[in-house]
Amino acid sequence: MEAVANLSGLESALRGASGTVTAFLEHLVGEPIDAGGLRQKTTKAEFPNSLRVAEGHPLIFRRAALRGRTSGRSYLYAETVLVPSRLPVSCRQRLESSSDPIGRILEEEGVTISREPLGGPEPGSALVAPEAGIAVGDYLLVRTYRVDAEGTPLMVITEWFLASLRGFLPSQ
Repeated sequence: MEAVANLSGLESALRGASGTVTAFLEHLVGEPIDAGGLRQKTTKAEFPNSLRVAEGHPLIFRRAALRGRTSGRSYLYAETVLVPSRLPVSCRQRLESSSDPIGRILEEEGVTISREPLGGPEPGSALVAPEAGIAVGDYLLVRTYRVDAEGTPLMVITEWFLASLRGFLPSQ
């Protein structure tokens, strides 16, 4: 179990985590995590953008919930915009064909990453995918960051840590 004493402890623990968000969640909730409800579509970059690609560059927009493999409970909802041309072919193939979360794929494929915090959605903002079954107020924490590999931006991820995690945070 991760040492998370309360909601602010969740934020601190996430900032200090050196591994993937998936690994963090697996330790916190005590079960393996898979990406469920996956939806991906190809899109084009707008300019300017934090991925440092030209306008019109092909991107993938991906939505997924990170769910407990045993419980089926969703713990995190994520929206990701990624630059497929900057990922190894093996990563792209796994993103299309498996239920593995992005972090696990990158780690297992040997891609070393760093995170750069970015501005995120306004507190209390609605999720853009009500079909995910997550409404305003159903999350504890939201954050947006860019994932880089060797200084090259790979993707921008916005994560909503869902209220289902509350039971894993000791009461204050």
